[in-house]
Amino acid sequence: MEFPTKVVASVTSLDEAKEGVALGADVIEVRVDLAQEKPQQLVESVYRLNRPIIITIRPAWEGGAYAGSALERAKLFKALIPVADYIDVELRAENVEEIVSYTEGTDALSIISYHDFERAPPKKDMMDIIVRCHEKGDIAKLAVTPGSLRDVLRLFEVTLKSEKPICTIAMGELGAHSRIVAPVYGSQLTYGYVRKPVAPGQMRVDLIAEGLKALGLR
Repeated sequence: MEFPTKVVASVTSLDEAKEGVALGADVIEVRVDLAQEKPQQLVESVYRLNRPIIITIRPAWEGGAYAGSALERAKLFKALIPVADYIDVELRAENVEEIVSYTEGTDALSIISYHDFERAPPKKDMMDIIVRCHEKGDIAKLAVTPGSLRDVLRLFEVTLKSEKPICTIAMGELGAHSRIVAPVYGSQLTYGYVRKPVAPGQMRVDLIAEGLKALGLR
């Protein structure tokens, strides 16, 4: 399941999605939890832009804004998967298996994500998290908060060791360069913003695309 690094534009509206495409995004992440429009209408409109779509409904307990129940969120995922290329589900979600099961018989791939907004765990712990993500779905996504550049280097090392599809991010100002550099070590998705960041340390989509081009990754 190898593929070139893809630049993902995280958006909350159709207008943002259109701008993301103009800025060079390969993939559009629709942040349903932050959406300014009705989810079904928004996703169907973004679908017509002819870019792969990631559906993310990030709950408040993992840095998002979705405050509904786990059951309501699962139903929303199920309704949106027919027009999704990827879904992003948290490793620690209580019904992660159920949500991933909705992709069976479809072309959608599952991204199993883990966000640590306080630290970058020890290398062994990060590798264990990635293994657990791969046990649940197709692509592992690990986003951590480094306290030093050495933490970022450990994340790159973990990325390099992964033999399965992976996305790694060092969040915050200290890890901002990981948005461009992590793909050198094998991170296959890198997320940027269009109008304003939706995660700590995000860079604008076009700047990421330019950086990857300079490194020969586009």
